[in-house]
Amino acid sequence: MLELRHLKYFVTVAEELHFGKAAARLNMAQPPLSSQIRQLEEEIGVPLFHRTKRKVELTKEGQVFLEKVYLILKNLEDAIETVRMVNRGDIGEIAIGFISSASYDILPAIIQHYRKKYPNIHIDLQQLTTEEQVKALHEGRIDVGILCHPIENDNVLFEVIRQEPMVIALPKDHPLARETSSINLNDLSNDPFIVTGRKANQRHYDTLIKLCYQAGFSPKVVQETKELSTVLSLVSSGMGVALVPASIQSIFKNKVIYRNIRNHPYTTTALAWKSGNLSPTVRAFIELVKKSIIPLMNQCDCE
Repeated sequence: MLELRHLKYFVTVAEELHFGKAAARLNMAQPPLSSQIRQLEEEIGVPLFHRTKRKVELTKEGQVFLEKVYLILKNLEDAIETVRMVNRGDIGEIAIGFISSASYDILPAIIQHYRKKYPNIHIDLQQLTTEEQVKALHEGRIDVGILCHPIENDNVLFEVIRQEPMVIALPKDHPLARETSSINLNDLSNDPFIVTGRKANQRHYDTLIKLCYQAGFSPKVVQETKELSTVLSLVSSGMGVALVPASIQSIFKNKVIYRNIRNHPYTTTALAWKSGNLSPTVRAFIELVKKSIIPLMNQCDCE
């Protein structure tokens, strides 16, 4: 039966055109090598070499066979390297879920670093709420998620990417827009609020309601949207005020005034993956976020 070693023996003899030199190159004795080449010729049914006492030459069949064997060995090397790359997480596909607030700085930073280090990985991005991401992780529709933390789920593991303060976004003509110090949330008890709806971002919505309740009032919600960018657009139009993560203060900077809140409420963004997911691609992604993204995000001054 034809084996890979027969092909390697044949190539070595074909390149050396000398059985003694080929045997030395292969670290074997000459008689076994000659025997293996004869077995190969018998297996395929044609002579591959002209042998005389003075020299060894490839037959025409041998020349054609050598070209084909080179291709076979090259394809085999490529296949082995591809498998190794998959094992290292260098090639393949990864599906990433993300919340809308991550799209302003965390997600772009991750994609930039990840594509630079793993250019052969296809990235599938899916904007989902935190709850949708947890479900998608369980169902295998995404490999990792960028979501709001904390989440109590024994089947999902987390790595905190960043904890950042929440700030108040005000229209430019708001009476408190000229304040330079932090604002008490109860100073906004009579203001209309624009929020991401509870279905779109339950944690953000619930945080706002809780903070306002602790400040002694129930917020007057005049508009709910799905995207933070829409929230800020409506704030810039003068429709109301909004509670937003500090990291998005660059959005609508010329039309919206951002002010700190005295009790410093925080929001936490984390990387999540399903417990037991040990795929090389996911492992490599997690390591990149830990080593490159988390230090980058935590050196930013979002205050």
